[in-house]
Amino acid sequence: MSGTIVLRQGDTPTGGPAVVDVHAPYVNASNEVAFVGLYDNGDHFVFIDDTVVWEGSDDLIDVLSSIDPHMDSNGMGAFVYAPDVNGVDALYTNAGIFALVGDPAVGFIPGSTYVSFSFPSMTSTGAIYWRAGVDSNGDGIEDGFGLFRAPDGTLASAEVVLRAGQPIGAFVIDDNAQGIDGDYAVAESGMHRIAVLNMEGPSDTDNFLWVDGALVARELDPSGAGDNWDNFDLVAINDFGHYLFSGDTDGPDTSDDFIAYDGSIVLREGDVVAGITLESSASVRAIGINDLGQAAFMWGYDPLAVGFRKTVFLACDAADLVGTARAIVTSFEDDLDVDGDGAADFDIVDLTAPPNTPTRLLGEAPYVYVTLGLDDGLSQTEAMVELPASCCGNGIIDPFEQCDDGNPDDTDLCPTTCQVAFCGDGFPLAGVEECDDGNLDDSDACLVGCIVATCGDGVVQVGVEECDDADLDDTDDCLTSCEAATCGDGVVHAGVEECDDGNFDQTDGCANDCTIVPVGGTDSMGTDSMGSGSASASGGTDSMGSGSASASGGTDSMGSGSASASGGTDSMGTDSMGSASASASGGTDSMGTDSMGTDSMGSASASASGTESMGTESMGTESMGTESAGTMSASAGTVSDGTVGLDDTAGTVGSATVGDASAEGDSGGGSGAGDGVSATGGTMGTAGGSGTETEDGQSAGVGSVDSSCNCRTGRRSPWGPLWIVLGAGLFRRRRRPGLCSPR
Repeated sequence: MSGTIVLRQGDTPTGGPAVVDVHAPYVNASNEVAFVGLYDNGDHFVFIDDTVVWEGSDDLIDVLSSIDPHMDSNGMGAFVYAPDVNGVDALYTNAGIFALVGDPAVGFIPGSTYVSFSFPSMTSTGAIYWRAGVDSNGDGIEDGFGLFRAPDGTLASAEVVLRAGQPIGAFVIDDNAQGIDGDYAVAESGMHRIAVLNMEGPSDTDNFLWVDGALVARELDPSGAGDNWDNFDLVAINDFGHYLFSGDTDGPDTSDDFIAYDGSIVLREGDVVAGITLESSASVRAIGINDLGQAAFMWGYDPLAVGFRKTVFLACDAADLVGTARAIVTSFEDDLDVDGDGAADFDIVDLTAPPNTPTRLLGEAPYVYVTLGLDDGLSQTEAMVELPASCCGNGIIDPFEQCDDGNPDDTDLCPTTCQVAFCGDGFPLAGVEECDDGNLDDSDACLVGCIVATCGDGVVQVGVEECDDADLDDTDDCLTSCEAATCGDGVVHAGVEECDDGNFDQTDGCANDCTIVPVGGTDSMGTDSMGSGSASASGGTDSMGSGSASASGGTDSMGSGSASASGGTDSMGTDSMGSASASASGGTDSMGTDSMGTDSMGSASASASGTESMGTESMGTESMGTESAGTMSASAGTVSDGTVGLDDTAGTVGSATVGDASAEGDSGGGSGAGDGVSATGGTMGTAGGSGTETEDGQSAGVGSVDSSCNCRTGRRSPWGPLWIVLGAGLFRRRRRPGLCSPR
């Protein structure tokens, strides 16, 4: 069972001496438990609610020592108990010494003094009650007892309530030590009182029960249950005047112990209550009744099969103890869970209240307080413990309950707490709540709205999600998968990353640090090709003639076609008949590889995007073919800033073939097909940067072909010398062996 340890032997509640003993509980009007106890250094303390409010050593003038186990408080900071002060019996309150042995005893004959104090109590108003032995003849010996009270809590207001020799009806309170029994009780308001008295007369009929000024039961009078009252023990009364008392009848020993409510026996030895049989030798250990009409009581009994047991019961209706009682705790049967994990922390080996102990273990709250003997497997200790005490589940809405459907279903509108179901009660309400873990932690699997945590709910689930911003934007700090944005996740983090392709390829334009890097090509100069056909090259091939050509890897083609260069170098050099255009995007425009052959008529234009680069002019090998006007274009070219020539990096000279053929330049990466002369491309040139430039090419010229040396003769274009001058000024010219002599 679950419970809370209020104070246990070995505890050091003030950080000083350790507790060695705790006495009986007295629940006050504020539902606080109060009791006295002892330290291992001989000092004592007063404990209220959860704090030591007084220690005997706090009195710096008087010496406070051994204590009576009984005390009380009013729930507003006031208390009363009975220690020895400077070696004599006394009453002591939060204000200091209240009364000492030798003080005048009010209500007795003049000269009477107190000789003992016991059983102090206090109402919610602060009125103090106590029992005292009185010396009426000055010999220092108790001549009788009295029940006293101080309505305002000061000795000056003290008055006698009951005293030895006082007549009540036809009877007189005995003046011996038992005339005023220690078993008395006062309702919290002080409006109702009950006491056990011994009256003068035969000993077998002298025990009486007194309630609010009247004698209501007498020894040997009929009990109403087929036997007679024999004696009276414990008593309790509430602010409505309802009362309980215990005792014995003159019936059989197996059924003579009883508890009576408002004068009628409602439970007795041998009865079965809450499934427990109060077997032979059973006796009442404690009783209490609150202003809600509930009763708490303890029985000791001796089941022969298992040995002696003690059980604390709670009755939802004090008038029906058998029908409404439930067992709260049983020694040797129950264990105690004090940390709420559902596992036992202690075995309960005793309920330490001795028989007929005056106490108040119940208030107007759903708890009872008892002193338990606890065994943790290493040692046994005694502790004051708060135990839940509820009537929930009986199908009747009792005090502290909002509902009670009498079933054990925790998923309906009325769980076993008898509080109307709500989000946060720890019980998922079927059809309404997805979950309910009873806490305010939004970072676990169940949100405080009783909704199961999911990615996108805006709350980071600890151990499951890295982030959760509750949006569908994958370009911010938190992806829609609830993972923190990182380089390499395949999503461009806005304002942080330039690119993010989610791979480890450094050559694809997006580096592994998510920055953009340029991707370039190579200008390759190869073998001129004359004729009609088509060629393809990437990286800047200059094509002359008419037709179509796509430059890949640098094959220089002369003849019939147009050139398109993607990612390569735009090369300006060989004169072309007709109209040619070159366009390069994203690369560097190179005017460095000037290929000199036979001039031809035509005009050329070049457009390049990038940085202009000047290199070395080289002479290409001319090949016989058919010239025709055409258009040359280059796109997205990368310019090579290198030296071009027969032995330069721009490419080696290819070989030409006359006729209807097709050729593919392996080393240069170019390809061509068609009628006429085709050429094998040269090697790949180096890659350039990026930028944009547009230049006008050569203008038209007229010429013819000299078949004896495969050279063109005739008139040069007027722009030819200009290109030669530019080439001579910017490059070191090299002649290729085996070609025609200079024109």
